[in-house]
This record gives sequence, C-alpha cells and structure tokens, in this order.
Amino acid sequence: MRELISNLLAREKSPLLNPKTAQAWCKRIENLDPQTQLERIAEVMSKHLEQSRAPDFDTLQALVAVDNAAQVPFDAMCYQYVSNPRMAKDMEQRLWKDIVGYSQRMIESYQRFIEHEGEEVLRTAGFAEQMPLVLARSLHYIALQAKWHYFRFEKAPGKLWTLAHRFYRLSEVEGFDSNPFPLYPGRERLITSCADEYIQLLMLATLSANNLSVRQLDWVDQWLDQWSKLVQLNRRHQEERDHFCVNLQQSQGPQKIQPESQGEPFRYWSLFDLLHEVQDTLKKLEGGTSPTDLGLGNECRTPTALELLKHVDVFWTMAVGNAQVQRSARHDVKKVAEVIHGLDAICLRVRADNEKYTRQPTETRAQVDYDELMDMRLYGFVSSRTRSKLAQAPGQTLAHKLPETQTWLMENESEGGFGATLRYSENQWIRPGVMLGVKLNNAENWQVCMVRRLERRRTDEVYAGIQILSSTPVAVNVEVQGGKHEAMAVAEYSEFDGSELAHAKLALYLPYRNAQGANVNTLILHASDYVSDRVYKVQARDRSFNVTVNAVMEKGVDWIWATLQVIR
Repeated sequence: MRELISNLLAREKSPLLNPKTAQAWCKRIENLDPQTQLERIAEVMSKHLEQSRAPDFDTLQALVAVDNAAQVPFDAMCYQYVSNPRMAKDMEQRLWKDIVGYSQRMIESYQRFIEHEGEEVLRTAGFAEQMPLVLARSLHYIALQAKWHYFRFEKAPGKLWTLAHRFYRLSEVEGFDSNPFPLYPGRERLITSCADEYIQLLMLATLSANNLSVRQLDWVDQWLDQWSKLVQLNRRHQEERDHFCVNLQQSQGPQKIQPESQGEPFRYWSLFDLLHEVQDTLKKLEGGTSPTDLGLGNECRTPTALELLKHVDVFWTMAVGNAQVQRSARHDVKKVAEVIHGLDAICLRVRADNEKYTRQPTETRAQVDYDELMDMRLYGFVSSRTRSKLAQAPGQTLAHKLPETQTWLMENESEGGFGATLRYSENQWIRPGVMLGVKLNNAENWQVCMVRRLERRRTDEVYAGIQILSSTPVAVNVEVQGGKHEAMAVAEYSEFDGSELAHAKLALYLPYRNAQGANVNTLILHASDYVSDRVYKVQARDRSFNVTVNAVMEKGVDWIWATLQVIR
C-alpha cells in the first residue's frame, strides 16, 4: 500500500501534470548546463511514455510548455555538434544519440495526442486549436532526425517517411496544412505551417546525397526555413512544370516523376520559384550584399555562401533539366579508367590528345589532323588552306608534363555514361555537376564527362553516376574581343609562346547532339570568362575563329557550357 501511494504521489509530481506544474519545473532547471537540462527533460518524457493513461488537454499544454523551454538547451547541443566536425568519436556518438533520442521522444509524445484526436476527452476547442502546432512540431522533429542521419551519410529510415507522410496527410484532411503560425515562442519572425515543415524535409532530402559537409547541410536547412515558402505541393501533375514527386503511401522520400507516378497518393512540386530565389541571392552576393543582410546567417561568410549557393543552384538546375529524361539501361562491366577533374586540367589532357597525331607527314598519318578536325566541326569540309599547310608541316612531338590522374574502376555502363563506386577519403571534391575527363584503358582519347548523380553508401564509400558529354572534344584558347582579361601563360603545355595569346584562356569545344537530335557546336569555358552578347576569338593551335556564344545550356560552380555560332 505504501509503495502504491508513493507511486501515485510521484506521478502527481510529473512536470506534465498541467501547464502550471510544467512551467515551475522548467524554471527550476533553467540554470543547469544544456546537456543536463536535456537529460532531465528526456527522463521526464521517457517516464511519461511509460504511462498508459489516456492523454488529456492539460497534459498537452504541459508538453508544449516543456518543449518550449527545451529549445534553448536543445539548440545549444545541436550547435555544438554542427560547429565541431572534428570532435572525438565518442563525443560525436554521444551528441548524435542525445539529439536523435530527444527528437524521437518528442515525436512519440506528440503522436499520442494525434492518435487520440477523435476521442471524446480531446474534443475541445482548445485541442482543435493546438492540432496544427502538434503536427507541425512532429514534422519538425522528423526533419531533425532525418538531417542527423544525413550528417552520417545515411538514408532517412523508412519509418520516418511513413510517419511524415501520415502527419502531412492528416493536416490536409483537416484543412489546415497551409495555415501560418510561429513554431516556437520568440521565433515569430519564422512563420511556418505543416506544409512548410513537410516541404523542408522533402527539399533537404534532395540534397542529402550531394556530398555536402555537416555545416553546409545545416546552412541549407536554415535557408529552407524561408525557401520552403516558394515550393507548393500539388495533387495534379503539370508535366511542363513539376520536377519532383512523393508517394504518400510509400516509405521513401522525393523521387523522379515516372509515367506511373499518377493518382491520389502522389504530390508534385516545381523548383522554378525556388531556383529564381537562389539565383537572385547569388546575384546580390556577387554585387556586394552581405550574407547577414540576405538572411543567410551571421556566421556564413560571402565566399562560403557563394560556393554553397552555386552547388545548390547547379544541382537543382540539373534536376529541372533531367526531370523528364529517362535513364538508359545499365549493365555490369569492369573497366579501368584514368580520371581527372578541373577544367584547366581536362583541357591540357585533351590538348595532348589533339596534338598527339598532328603534324605528321601526310602519307604516314593514321589519325585526322587537329586543323582538319576543326574544319570539319565548324564548316563541314577541310579547307584548301589547311590541306596546303598539312603538306608542308614537319612532324612534331610533345614532351610536356601533364596533370596527374586518378584510377577508377567503372562497375556499370549505359548508352550515355558510367557508374563507379569510389573511396570518399580519396575523392572529397566530388559533387553533382563536377566536370571530369575520363579515359578508358582501351581508348585512345579523353572523353569529357559530368557527375550527374551521387549517393553516399557508407562512411568511406560514394557511388557516382557519370554522363558522357563528348567523346571527341577539342581544346582551344578563347579571348573576349575588347575584354580585359588577366594573362594566362599556356606555353608550358602547348606550342604557343604565350605572347601571341596574352589574354587567352583555356576552354573546350564540344560537338553535341541535343535533346531534339540536332548537332550543335558548343563551348565549355570558365564562368569568369563568360560575357554574354560578345564576340570571342577561339584559337585552335595557330588557327583562329570569331564566334558568338549564344544560349547557356548548363552551368557549374566555375564553368559555363553554351552553344556557339561561327562568324565567317
């Protein structure tokens, strides 16, 4: 009997008895250090979840009050994890477990009220008013758990997606999915909704395999607090506008829209408005506006913000371009390939290929000459001037030092590319949108490729999907006519003495077949060298052409790929 009375008294002293008790208890622990505060709150939540009594409105109000008070220590713990990427392994594991564990307890605590929503004891005006907040906070904690899995290069568990889809669907059914309100007191400036929290979870998932650092993922998540308002979920698919979809009946996140992605379980969304905001922010940063003034955070510096925004812009722009493109079938292979990255390094390797078989006596040449290649690509025939020069040119060889390469094992192949599994520790530079030079062991020349997809499989393993842009690239030098460019010495790697090309920059000419099946001339050059509506002088060995660079096809962090038109 004494034990029963003691248990009853202990239960009555629970901070979750009513709002007044909760506030008094939170006041008593507010001077403790963040970790101890969070441990005390987690202990209270655990005891609450062990009880089998039905929830009531007083308990819900108390839970909301305790959750409000927990935000300061919880944010401090999250900041400690994000801002200290080189912490000891045991500390990282403890922090990760504390943060994910607390989030899980809050999800389960709020879920009790969601499950009992229809019961008579909760059919009060007060509870109905709290329901949007309950669902939004639940989605917020699910997104936090997913983000911490991404920090470890893990996929969000399927049960999290199942729960998130269910909670968002409930908000739709009740008709308040887009109702705006602050998620926590003191954050009135950050207005949210159930839809915003769900969209933020979805959009961060699209970047989860993008090989971003912990700090970069956290910054993008903070930016999505505002960007999520620029994305709208639709029940009806608009083929020319939508780029992603999600199936509310599957335990997975965003996916590419497929022909079978139709019907009620699916929700669709477009990236156009979001990309416009990202690109506008980039322009303002490049124009001198500070990241703080743009709402990017007090700790994010301009160079860091520029690099990250460009990566995000490139990836989501690729998603727009590839939304309706179906991948060709892949088959397993084992092919060793030399790989190099960086536009200048690729240009130098391609140039060595171009020059390898040129200037040989006409009767002994086994390959097409460099000038012949350029004539055929640009004009469709070999000019008499080129034929005359080839007949008189002596044989030449190259003996210059070229950039070092890496060796990769291509494990699958399709009509337009390859797939390779790599060691992350040896390839930390890799991102979607990075340009590669690839030379297979049985090939005679370098191909220009691009990383299209990236998937982190284990701590030190990353899978890359690689698209071939061109198997017959030509290295050139470009100069904007009348532009003011820094001199770039290229004499070390080519036959030019440097003085003749004092203002030239390295670039790649690519013949390319577009989506409509038409052959077009294109140029890949450094983003810093791109000037729209200007005439470029393109020099291939000792020959030059005047061209205009027209439509931009794609852009990377440091390069532009555009169509060109030769001015005769």
